[in-house]
Amino acid sequence: MRENGGWRYIGHVGTGFSHQVLEELHGNFLKLKTAKSPFPAKVKDEQVTTWVRPSLVAEVKFAEWTSKGELRQPVYLGLRSDKKAKDVVREKSWSRK
Repeated sequence: MRENGGWRYIGHVGTGFSHQVLEELHGNFLKLKTAKSPFPAKVKDEQVTTWVRPSLVAEVKFAEWTSKGELRQPVYLGLRSDKKAKDVVREKSWSRK
């Protein structure tokens, strides 16, 4: 997610993937692999992470934001072709009154 002109880590998604989706994503990721993290701050498990250039946009549903600003219980829904990665920002929450 973009924040203040840079990328910010908001967690990782570990569910919502079929075998076919994982194969498709792997093919996409091979083309985007890079040695450097796109995040200015260190992230959990950084030493064992394979980094990719931030150019794909995934739609993810989740329960809520944690106090650290990460996603709680994120589930992968699919890739979005109608948005560019640089345009992804945290949406403002709304409430009914």
